[in-house]
Amino acid sequence: MKKNDERPGLVIKPITFLIIITATIFASATLVDLILSIFPPLSLDKFTLLDAGLLTIMLFPVIYYFVFEPLTSYIYEVEQSKEALAVSEAKYRSVVETTDDSIYLVNMNCEYLFMNAKHRSRMGFFGEEYVGRAYGEFHSSEETKIFTEEVKKVFATGEPLQHEHRSKRDDTFFLRTLSPLKGTNNEIFALSVVSKNVTKVKQTNLW
Repeated sequence: MKKNDERPGLVIKPITFLIIITATIFASATLVDLILSIFPPLSLDKFTLLDAGLLTIMLFPVIYYFVFEPLTSYIYEVEQSKEALAVSEAKYRSVVETTDDSIYLVNMNCEYLFMNAKHRSRMGFFGEEYVGRAYGEFHSSEETKIFTEEVKKVFATGEPLQHEHRSKRDDTFFLRTLSPLKGTNNEIFALSVVSKNVTKVKQTNLW
C-alpha cells in the first residue's frame, strides 16, 4: 500500500470512549441550560427545540471525531486489505496454475482438496471431480502406504518433509515436498504437496 493511500485513524479504548461521550453529554447539557437561562421564558415547544439544537451542535464534533472518523478509517483499511488480499491471491493462483510442477493439497485422510492444472492433467481430471477422493484410489497400495506414512509424519511433527519419489503411473522421478498448512489456531488443517520432475537429472546421473 502506498503511503499517500494511508489514512491514519484514531485508536481509542471502548471504556475511554464511553467516559468521553458521557462527560461530553453532561458538560453540553449543563452549558445548554446555562445558555437557555439567558433567554426570556420560552414555550415548552420552543425550549425543547432550542435545547435539542444546541445539544446537537455541541455533540456533533465529538461524535464526528471519536466515532465517524475512526469508523470510516477502519472501513477504508478493511477495504484496502481485501483488495490487497485479492491481488495477492490472484498472483499466487496464477503462479500455481502456470508452474510446470505438480501442486496439490490433501487432508489428514489423504483426500484431495486441490490440484493445480499440471497435476490435474497428469491425473486425467478436467474439473474438480477429484475433491474428497482418496489418494489410494489412483495409486498402488505401495505408493499409498508410503504417502500415507509421510502425511501422518508431517501432521505429527509440523515439519516439512522432502524425498525422492518414483511414479509408476508414467515411470518418472519426482522430488516431492510435503509442507503443513496451519490455520488461525496454529493447527495443521492440510498439507501442500509440490512434486518437481527430476527425471532428466536422474537420467544424466546428476541426482
